[in-house]
Amino acid sequence: MSLAEGIDPLTETLVSLQLLQQPRPGAVFGPWQRWARQRVPRSVHLLRPLVQPGMYCPDFLTPLNTADLDAGLDALLHTPKSSLRADLEAFTRFTGRPVPGWAVELADGSPRALETVSGAMRDWHRAAIAPMRQHMYTHAEAARSSAARTLLAEGLDAMLSRLHPTIRWTPPVLELARPELNEDFHLEGRGLHLIPSLFCRAPGITLHAELPVLAFPVSHDTVWTPEASLAPEEAQGGTLGALLGPTRAALLQAITAGHGITTSALARRVGISSATVSHHTTVLRDAGLITTHRTGTSAHHLSTPLGSRLLNGTPACDQRSLSTVEARRRKQAERQP
Repeated sequence: MSLAEGIDPLTETLVSLQLLQQPRPGAVFGPWQRWARQRVPRSVHLLRPLVQPGMYCPDFLTPLNTADLDAGLDALLHTPKSSLRADLEAFTRFTGRPVPGWAVELADGSPRALETVSGAMRDWHRAAIAPMRQHMYTHAEAARSSAARTLLAEGLDAMLSRLHPTIRWTPPVLELARPELNEDFHLEGRGLHLIPSLFCRAPGITLHAELPVLAFPVSHDTVWTPEASLAPEEAQGGTLGALLGPTRAALLQAITAGHGITTSALARRVGISSATVSHHTTVLRDAGLITTHRTGTSAHHLSTPLGSRLLNGTPACDQRSLSTVEARRRKQAERQP
């Protein structure tokens, strides 16, 4: 049994496309759906027959352990022909529908058909997932931490039983309340990989030959709107982004929420390289907004009181915080040759 470090971008891309088509998405996702329906790229319409709400989706659309979008799409493009054929046969068996005409070539491993799918997945991710990145990572990390704490304190049985109300763990059987799937799956000693998902409304399983994957829903305490997960410079009227720059503002937000987050975790969350993170954290540290300490080979970053006040926009000290940071930034510029 393993627990993913965060969301899987292709899983979120696929499940969000299913959610887009839900007739009644509910109060949590309704605002997102209305926003997303205005952003659907033309290429994505081809995917809809394969990605229907409440129905089986071909497993090759979500390759195993692809925390990086580019790596996931590359794995998709190199799916073996045998896997493509088996997944499309399973699609017909579970849904009772034939594959769409354009996708028939997929069963033969057509590079053109695979590129069509990959391009559509990338277009949808760019339109509907990437703008939600900070919101998604924050909530997914909280769910992962909660599951890990339950595992350490109470054991595997308790953790599995609490992932979602529709999951029932009766050792050695894991039961999912999914009416569209009525079949037994045998893990045969392969274990199970758990990933948190913000767009899943019910647990879903992907039966990769190497390691089956179970995506479990992350609970939402508030209505999810795109505005709630805008970058810091947008959410705060442009002041913070104008002062720090959009990337540093996003990093400061992630550090404040992360409570000792590492450089590599920041790189995944904000979508930049570790080297770029190190450059920006140096600037934030010199400005007195964060502190950094090392444990072994890992650098852990924490927000200072000044950084937290600046990010939260505390009225009593907001202007003073801005003035302090601006003064430190001017001093840094004066020291540079």
